[in-house]
Amino acid sequence: MNHHEGTFKIGIEAAVSLMLMAAVPVFIKFTGANTFTIGFFRLGIATGLFLIFLKPFKTDRPLNKSMIFPLISIGLLFALHWLTYFLSIKKATASIGILGMSTYGIHLIFLGWIIRKNRPGIFDILALIVAIIGMYFIIPEFSLSNDHTLGIILGTVSGFCFALLPILHQQFHFIPERLRIFGQFFFALVIFTFLFPLTNWELNFTDWWSLLYLAVFGTFIAHTLWVRVTTKISTTITSIIFYLLIPMTMVLSYFWIDELMTLPKIAGAILIISGNLLSVYGKLRKSD
Repeated sequence: MNHHEGTFKIGIEAAVSLMLMAAVPVFIKFTGANTFTIGFFRLGIATGLFLIFLKPFKTDRPLNKSMIFPLISIGLLFALHWLTYFLSIKKATASIGILGMSTYGIHLIFLGWIIRKNRPGIFDILALIVAIIGMYFIIPEFSLSNDHTLGIILGTVSGFCFALLPILHQQFHFIPERLRIFGQFFFALVIFTFLFPLTNWELNFTDWWSLLYLAVFGTFIAHTLWVRVTTKISTTITSIIFYLLIPMTMVLSYFWIDELMTLPKIAGAILIISGNLLSVYGKLRKSD
């Protein structure tokens, strides 16, 4: 496969992954299943499908002791990302969840500073200020008794975990890709298994269909493609394409589950996206 064909394939994988992931927050808010039920069901089905169709242990480099800790760390981080993300959506709204999680671009600035000694530039500082102003517009009143505030805080924690994931996948690239993705699913499933007593299974027909979408399309297909994409391209490019999720999710939320879209929320969303894009622009300037 030549360079152009490889780039085109990555582009297609990124587009499919984004389209599938855009509906995930809407399905999470829509279904009557709680956070723990959604996580356990999604991971259980996705892990099984991965074992059947992608055969993660049939690789050129078999699983060994040196891979266990990296795989556990990826799985734990993924579980924390999901727990905080689902709780953010359930507490607030689908768009609040995705907006909080979208702060992962801002987290990448400071993670780059800590891990790779890349000091934040003027555009990074501007990005942070603009994103904070955007959150101010979204939150009607900053109080822990306010669901929107809790949703943004939980979503921001989820965004931090999401920012760390591609760094870990790139750090542990010596582990075959299929093994890394399987480890992410399997060890996250272990965490959700401990939380099984908190699940609820009194669901209607529509709830089960929602869970099936989340497990097969939103997890097995979307996350497998996303890990492939984020392992092969820079975090800067990943940031740019990820922000397309925000307007896609907000439009789906408005038309499908009648989520209220006020002017302050739309303005806040634009500011958060703009802030993240400012940081991306700063990185691109540095690379020139």
